[in-house]
This record gives sequence, C-alpha cells and structure tokens, in this order.
Amino acid sequence: MTRKGKFLRNALILTAGSLILRFMNIGFRSYIAQAIGTDGMGMYQLIFSLFMLASALCTSGAGFAVTRLAAEGKGSRRTIGKCCAIALIVSLSAALIFLIGAEPMATYLLDSPQCARSLRFLAPGLPFMAVCSCLKGWFLARGNSYLPAGAEITEQLLTIGASMALLPLFPSMEAFMLGSSIGECGSFSVVGTGWLFCRRKEKPAEKTVPAREILRIGAPVTCGSFIRSGLSSVENLLIPKGLRLHGEDSEAALSSYGLVQGMVMPLLFFPASFAGSLCTLLVPELARAASQKDNGFIRRTADRAMRLTLVFSFLTMACFLALSDPLCQLFYHSTEAGNLLRIMAPIVPILYLDNVVDGMLKGLDQQMYSFKYNFVDSLLRILSLSILLPLWGIAGYISVLFFSEIFNATLSIGRLLKVTKLHPHLRRWLAPPAAGALILYGILLFFRSL
Repeated sequence: MTRKGKFLRNALILTAGSLILRFMNIGFRSYIAQAIGTDGMGMYQLIFSLFMLASALCTSGAGFAVTRLAAEGKGSRRTIGKCCAIALIVSLSAALIFLIGAEPMATYLLDSPQCARSLRFLAPGLPFMAVCSCLKGWFLARGNSYLPAGAEITEQLLTIGASMALLPLFPSMEAFMLGSSIGECGSFSVVGTGWLFCRRKEKPAEKTVPAREILRIGAPVTCGSFIRSGLSSVENLLIPKGLRLHGEDSEAALSSYGLVQGMVMPLLFFPASFAGSLCTLLVPELARAASQKDNGFIRRTADRAMRLTLVFSFLTMACFLALSDPLCQLFYHSTEAGNLLRIMAPIVPILYLDNVVDGMLKGLDQQMYSFKYNFVDSLLRILSLSILLPLWGIAGYISVLFFSEIFNATLSIGRLLKVTKLHPHLRRWLAPPAAGALILYGILLFFRSL
C-alpha cells in the first residue's frame, strides 16, 4: 500500500474509533447527568479537572517521544523500555500524591471533603495509562491504528460497564471514578498484549537513543501539557467560585458549570474525531519528512490539512447552529444546553484548526513554541475569568473562551506559516468552506421547518 493510502486508511480507522468513543461518552454523560443531576455533573467535572492534570503529566511527553523516535527509526526495544520506565516513575509519583493528598485536595480545592475517596479511586489507573500511552505511540508511528483504536473502545466499554455494575455497591461518584480506573487497566491489557505479539515478529534493527534524548523531546511537551492542565484546573476551579460571586448559590453555580463543561463542550468536540485523527497521524508523518528535509511534502501536507480542517469545521458549525436544540433535547433533555451550544458554535472552526496546527508544530519539533503560546494563553484566561466571571457570569466565561481560542490559534498558525514557509491563501481556504456552511445551514433549517 502507498504512503498516502496507509495514511488515509489509518485516518479512517482512528476517526471511526473516535466517533464510537465520543458517542459512547456522550451517552454515558447523559446517563450520569440523569443519575446525579447538573450540580453533580459539575462536581464530576471538577474532580476530573484534577485528574486530567495528573494524566497530562503521565502521558503527554513519553507517548509523544515514542511516536517521534519510532517515526525517525529510533524505536528499538531499549528505547521504548526507557520511555515506559520514565512514564512509570512519573505516574507512580502522581498516584502517590493522589492517594496521600486526596483529603486536602477535596477539602481546599473542591470544597467537598466527601469527594476524597473518589480522588483516591482514580490513582490506580495512572500507571496503566502512562505505559499504555507509550505503547500507543509506537503503534501509531508504525502505521498501526487498529490496536490504539481498539484499546480506547475497550477502555470506554469497561468504564461504562464497571461504573454501572458498581453503582449498587458504592456512592455514584465513587463508582464512576473506580470504573474509570478499571477501564484504564483494560486498555493497557489490550495494547500490552499487542505490543508483545508484534515485537516478537520484528527484527531489532532500530537505533537506541540515550535517556537524555528522550527527555529533550518529551520534557517540553510534558511541561507544556502539565502547566496548561494545571492552569486549566485553576480555571475550572475558578468558574464555580466566580459564578457564586456573580450572585448564584453553590448548587446553581455547580449546575451552570456542569451544563457548560459536562454537557455542551462534549457535544462541541463530538465531531472533532476527524480533526483529532488527522492531528495524531500528522505528527509521525511530519517528523519523518522533517528528518529527511522534505520541505515540499511538509508544505503540501500543511496546506491540505488546514483546508480539510476548515471545510469540516465550517460544516460542523452549520450543523450546530441549525440543530443545537434537537441535539441537546435528544441527549440531555435540556433547552438551556441547546441555547449555549448555539451561542458557542461559531468557535468550532478556530477550535478544530488550532488543534490540528498544534499537532503539526509538534511534528516539526516546534513544541517549545506551542508550550509558550499555551502558557501565555492560560494565564490570560485565568486573569480574564477572575475579572469577568463576577461581573457577567456565564456570559463572561463564553467571552473569555472566544478570545482565548482566537489568540492561541493566531499565534500557532503564524508560527506554522513561518516554519513551513507556506503562503496563506485566504480566499481558497475560507471562501469554499463558508459557502458550503451557508448552504448546509439553509438546507437544515428547511428540513427543520418541515
């Protein structure tokens, strides 16, 4: 199979797997919302905002380093073993912090001491998640997207099944968190078994790199992801407090937060499966081209990726604008969620394009620039939220989200154009997607009127 054919095949596999995952996730969130209400959904999101901080620390750098090194022909068994060892050390440290510090985090960060056990139940999944991310990176660099996609679907199925099975035995929140850890174990089992089988069939002809090279590639990504996740956690903790300062009581503030983060944002990212798959596959492709100094391929790939992302995201925006109410009634039985989804729909093209551009920058060894942009962006978000949330409430949060995405995307796109020496063709990039979105919006409105 040709290089282009393999890329398209893997893109289709990852997209299909991601769509299945996101559909399952939205269905599961709908079930959670019915079980614990919108205020419970808000607390669920706050707990996971702390967990995502640990997840970023455990998975981002080592998994990315494996993908880059394997794509450059340096993915020997010893190299992958070193990456897994680094990821394991970091993840065990993070798990220990969760186990020891659960009560202070629940009391002082979440204002909910009863959530301490829920935080502890998330800790066992971190080592499995960390090693699994390294092995997934190796498979993706090898052009094998079946196992990573299968592992993620297995994880989601186990998470949902275990959570529902544990509900009669544990309080709702604890059952959901313990189910998440069981899902991580299942994902590791699938990828680990696949790794052992595939490595036996391959000849150990690849180069081994020292640990400092792994750290050189992975450390900036880890630091960037950790700092951004940390600032994102601070931001998430600020939102309910800011809404309370705006005049809402604690339950209403958690409900508003749960509505946006637990219901609207997952729907907003649901179609991003295409953009996410493209982003994942572009990292090894661009890393390989950069190591061979194939600048023509890099420019063509960047141009096509941006055009495809804009077409897809504009059409997605049109769907959200026209169908926000039916979608939110279908999944959440919530008119308020439909209104928020319609308001936030115009941010979709910027959101999706920024994710793809960020992935391309990482593939071109520009991760330090992504780290700088994300760091400044997160600081501005926190500063803006601390000012606007008490004044404008949820409208302040949406305003900050729009400004933040535009700011971050502008910096990232500017850097990509400079590195690739790609000249922007705004008419070709924007006119067809905008025209298609307008036509689709009109068609959808016509069918809704029937």
